[in-house]
Amino acid sequence: MRKSTKKDFVNKSLNLIFQNINHSSQTEREGCSISLGFTAASHLDIVLSKLESVAKTDMVKKSSGLMGFVKDKTGQTDAAIEKVKATVMLFYGFVTLYAPPELIVSRVEATILRSINPHFSNIKDPTVKQNLIRATELIGKALHPDHIRQSYNFSNRSDLVNHMQTYMKAEYTEMRVLALKTSTVLVKIENLEN
Repeated sequence: MRKSTKKDFVNKSLNLIFQNINHSSQTEREGCSISLGFTAASHLDIVLSKLESVAKTDMVKKSSGLMGFVKDKTGQTDAAIEKVKATVMLFYGFVTLYAPPELIVSRVEATILRSINPHFSNIKDPTVKQNLIRATELIGKALHPDHIRQSYNFSNRSDLVNHMQTYMKAEYTEMRVLALKTSTVLVKIENLEN
């Protein structure tokens, strides 16, 4: 998809990926995330638009009836929604890493972090937390000065480090190691305010 110049083909291919991915499989989640990242190298805005669309339609429970009390229209359970959320978080990480450095700087805080920031608190599913931490690490790698080849004031860096510190205090599993590794990546990003 990265080589294609036909936006219609890219959109149809993205739809196929989203329709056929098994959100319960970490292997499929990672493979599709890398695929979206490669696609973002040439079609960043199309991919970001698709991710926003998926977040609005597949990551929320749709209720019918008076004030949503009757039942869920889609038949999606909370667990299924959490699996989709885990997938989308990882998608954002790989899209950020593989997107053109000159474009990603303008999109990170305006689009990407705006989309994932609400998910840092009250995470119930450990898979969502794991993939959110991995996405944060990939975002940190994408914003490293060696990668973007320019100076950049990453104003949300301290917030992300604080989230990772919170996870390190609360977790005693491999999540703690992931959060520590991600914090290390984030600390390496130069902050022009300091």
